[in-house]
Amino acid sequence: MNKILKLTLVVIFCNLAACGKGGEKVASSQIAAKVNGVEITTHQIDSVMAGAQNVTAENVAEFRKKALDKLIDQQLVLDKASKESLDRTPDVILEIEAAKKEILARAYLKKMLASSSEINDSEFKKYYDEHTELFSKRRVYNLQDISTQSNAQTLELLKGDVTAQKSMMDIAESLKAKGIKFSSGSFTRPAEQLPLDILPKMQLLKDGDMFVWQSGDIAHAIKLTSIEESPVGLLEATPMIKNYFINTRGKQIVEDKIKKFRQEAKIEYLGAFASQSGASQVKLPAADKAEAASNLTEEQKKSKKDSTIEAGVAGLK
Repeated sequence: MNKILKLTLVVIFCNLAACGKGGEKVASSQIAAKVNGVEITTHQIDSVMAGAQNVTAENVAEFRKKALDKLIDQQLVLDKASKESLDRTPDVILEIEAAKKEILARAYLKKMLASSSEINDSEFKKYYDEHTELFSKRRVYNLQDISTQSNAQTLELLKGDVTAQKSMMDIAESLKAKGIKFSSGSFTRPAEQLPLDILPKMQLLKDGDMFVWQSGDIAHAIKLTSIEESPVGLLEATPMIKNYFINTRGKQIVEDKIKKFRQEAKIEYLGAFASQSGASQVKLPAADKAEAASNLTEEQKKSKKDSTIEAGVAGLK
């Protein structure tokens, strides 16, 4: 059973367990919908929205409606599952318990990283000052884009048309006349949703400017129809910067912490696993540890990493 299904089961059956219990009444203003009498709250929608991407002020209402519909569908499945007592079947119980442990472990790792002394306020300020395009000089760009497969012919054509300051309609007609397939569209992107390698160029442009940009095997002719200044202060930016550091450095911090946990714990491998790992669990004198570590192959080092590390760090993204 894949990870998404596991986590869905946990949500379903944790909710199922709570359905029959008394609890504090939810304010009517926090109730977004009812499904066969079961309330779905705005807090649940907010939880789903926390993992959403590309949400802007213009589309947030649409995203919230989609989140609500997702929760409604989940509740409908929950109703069917509860009628069939699926929460009491051995396989499902095992899956739920395994997923609950994973969620709890990830929550601890997230808390540990958030309070890590290796990620501190002075670094936040430095990162803020070094990336003005994302913060103090942040912009929101309204763009028109024509994209096509990148090759010598299309690049030459796009660069020539852009240099000649042709309209986007004329560029599209040029591609069409050459029988070159393309796609076009208009969109709005804040600085943080653009590739980092294009941001320095974007900072130098003004309304109406055009340029050609190649991303992988796709060539783009891009026109800035308008630019809005939308700076972000240090106070507002700090949580975002902190999450960035957690995501980029978190894996190594967690690996080091797990290594320490293993050294402090009493771990016994039993049965078929005893013969495979007994030697590696022997407490070594400090002088011998470096030598033993150097004798490990890369494969052995890799195999020692606990899967909770990967799950924990991945869950923070």
